[in-house]
Amino acid sequence: MNFANFPRPSDPAPLWQGAGEPSTAGISAAPSAELAPKPRLPRPTTAPTQEAPAGLRFDFNDGCRVMLPDAGRAWRVRLSDRQTGNVLFDVDLRSGHVNSAKRYFVPFRLEVWSDDERVLRHDYDARGRDVLIQFPVGTIGDVIGWFSYAVKFKDVHQCRLTCAMGEPLIALFRSAYPDITFVTHEMVEADRFYATYSVALFFDDAEFVYQPCDFRQVGLHRTAAYILGVDPAEQPPFVALADDSRPIAEPYVCISVQATTQCKHWNNPEGWDRTVAFLRARGYRVVCIDQHPVTTRDPYRTQIPAAAEDQTGDRPLQERARWLRHAAFFIGLSSGLSWLAWASGTPVVLISGFTHPTNEFATPFRVINYHACNGCWNDAGHQFDHADALWCPRLKDTPRQFECTRLITADHVKATLLSIPGFGEGLPPSAQLPSSGVAEPTDASDAYDARAALAEPDGSSDEEPLAISELLERNLGDVHRGGLAVGLTVGAGKMLDQAAEFIAEGDRAATAGELAAAIASYMRSAAMVRTLTEADPDHPGFQRNFSVALNRIGAILFVQRDLERAHATYRASLAVAERLHAAYPNNTGYQRDLAWSHALLADVLTAESRHQEAFDHRRANTALTTQMCAAAPGESNLQRALANSYQSLGDALIPLGHGHGALAAYRVSLGLVQRALSANNQDPAWNQLSRTLLPKIRNTLLLLRQGAPAS
Repeated sequence: MNFANFPRPSDPAPLWQGAGEPSTAGISAAPSAELAPKPRLPRPTTAPTQEAPAGLRFDFNDGCRVMLPDAGRAWRVRLSDRQTGNVLFDVDLRSGHVNSAKRYFVPFRLEVWSDDERVLRHDYDARGRDVLIQFPVGTIGDVIGWFSYAVKFKDVHQCRLTCAMGEPLIALFRSAYPDITFVTHEMVEADRFYATYSVALFFDDAEFVYQPCDFRQVGLHRTAAYILGVDPAEQPPFVALADDSRPIAEPYVCISVQATTQCKHWNNPEGWDRTVAFLRARGYRVVCIDQHPVTTRDPYRTQIPAAAEDQTGDRPLQERARWLRHAAFFIGLSSGLSWLAWASGTPVVLISGFTHPTNEFATPFRVINYHACNGCWNDAGHQFDHADALWCPRLKDTPRQFECTRLITADHVKATLLSIPGFGEGLPPSAQLPSSGVAEPTDASDAYDARAALAEPDGSSDEEPLAISELLERNLGDVHRGGLAVGLTVGAGKMLDQAAEFIAEGDRAATAGELAAAIASYMRSAAMVRTLTEADPDHPGFQRNFSVALNRIGAILFVQRDLERAHATYRASLAVAERLHAAYPNNTGYQRDLAWSHALLADVLTAESRHQEAFDHRRANTALTTQMCAAAPGESNLQRALANSYQSLGDALIPLGHGHGALAAYRVSLGLVQRALSANNQDPAWNQLSRTLLPKIRNTLLLLRQGAPAS
């Protein structure tokens, strides 16, 4: 606890560095000098801004501050943390100023006594009050990563939020967040704020004055959550574009090869050229959107790959975001444009070795080589030196310098690219692309991949097996077998087992793209189970397996776009599921079957443009899934099913013109996703759900703000 005098505006500011990437890459709009890191964040006013009885003044503009006038008697001041119950400070003094030791968010309780009379008791409460959250100027990715936590702070505390940041980033966020005031540091009116929080990277904060934990241990973006005391689950901010049109008609990929220090670069000398050649061979145009086409740091020189299209230069961030939003994916480094791609909703292939993957946002397409030296940025034993462009704290001036990315191979990156869903589908071969000096594949593996892109398995297209495999991953129902089950004759048990085997054969054929063979197997299974059902109409196991077979037949018909027959088949399956659920209302398996049947029928109804009916079945699916989650709150699969159900419910509301209702459904889904990722932010299923959900929320908000039809 500090007391005596507050820091004056001329006093040295706390030591902070402007972050992982003080780069101006991709920014124009203002000269680069305006974006250079400043030596400090703006200071608060000398005197606290809030008036209190007996001439006291207080605020939370640099921690908790209170000013005690000389009234001819002693004052007693106590500061407490209401969350932990700890008394942080309790002292008697005649007059002066008291400032808490902690400058990040703490739910303070401030109490002041004069003699034995308590004259002030104030619990921190920002509701309806002005709060300033300020970010350093000169960084792009850091502020993009931090900003969504400022939004969370506003939502939690219901305050009037002002955010101070660089002008290029203000242009990116202002239209997307009309309920937040954006200012540059020069525009800050410090005397009107109830509280101020500074979000930055504090390298020398050994006493944890400005942050509750070292940012290197929690991740570059999540450090803002700890400074502001909000949920650390990551969430990309919304980005509003003045021009959201597609820059070019052909499928394209954006890349960024430049960064502010050499350790961030992909230092494999063949990496970029081979990767661009591979992408061109697959039919993509490759567009480089760096600020500079060439950087030189003796003896290192990095330039735009010869085969890439040049969109470098001093350009506004909104233009960069426009290119990113429509790209098939982005390949970049641990730098600002990767964070901008993340915020734009674009899949990010992130190549980095000097940072640990937890340092950046979660992406399933992270490329790191653990066989090499790695993670020095997140090692608290090595402080990053912004002045050293060749910073390599462990291996500098040795043959192993920058091996963290030098040993990342082009083959490693290509394998990651091939894992992106939909990679290369429907694209022409490179020979059909407009000539732009593209290099041919440089090795046999590249040539093989280029040929493979044109191949079709067994004469069928790539689309059918992919679509059916995705559909088979849906909940079509588990198959019950007979064997020695109680209540079955030996003959009936064998027939049920045989019917189950036909289902398995159909699944194998469908996965291989052999749809005719698959539907034949499913229909044989359905016929056998129908025979069993006719012999014993009240046996629930027979009825259920009949429903399962119908679901699979409907899936094949749906993929083949035979919507009328698919509709009839799913409707028959739904009727069976409804009968079983009515007869056995406490059976969770039958309850799940009914929920799945509603979802499957909704898929077909949506394809038939019968949107109101589709919504009715989505709503029934959501209601049933909610009941199942309430009965089994710890079952993660059910929680994920519920998140998916709310997302699908939002999808069903959009064509009905109920934008606000869709947004509410999406936000319920988002809450479930954030809760799951806060427990395990590496879970691929939840991350995939997050990637599909966040662009829908962003686009719905933009539609509503543009006056689209809403409920």
